[in-house]
Amino acid sequence: MSATAAISGFSGSITGPTGFTEVTQWKLSVSQDKLDGTNMSSAQHKEYIGGLSGAEGSCTTQGTVIPARGTLSACTLKTKSTGGATITGSILVDKVDVGVSVDGKVTYDVSFAFSGSVTIT
Repeated sequence: MSATAAISGFSGSITGPTGFTEVTQWKLSVSQDKLDGTNMSSAQHKEYIGGLSGAEGSCTTQGTVIPARGTLSACTLKTKSTGGATITGSILVDKVDVGVSVDGKVTYDVSFAFSGSVTIT
């Protein structure tokens, strides 16, 4: 039996946009559109070609500053401080939900999308 290659998220991060100073979790969906290229010569089989690619994500932050909205900002997401994946590009923050609970802390649920290229290393 070999050791697992799993990593924990406690040293992950998002840096760049204003208000992303205390991130408690983040999630990213990297995608590429599939375009139907099926034609009458496809012998009853669907055929696809690659279309546009991009990424959309969300995160939860805490603190006194509401994350910036609307402006394109250079952004870096890391799964681990060293040795994990790093995702970079410019993001547009399209939504921030503010959560205020009488028995808990104030949190900000942020929705964003990458504009332009997304680099994953």
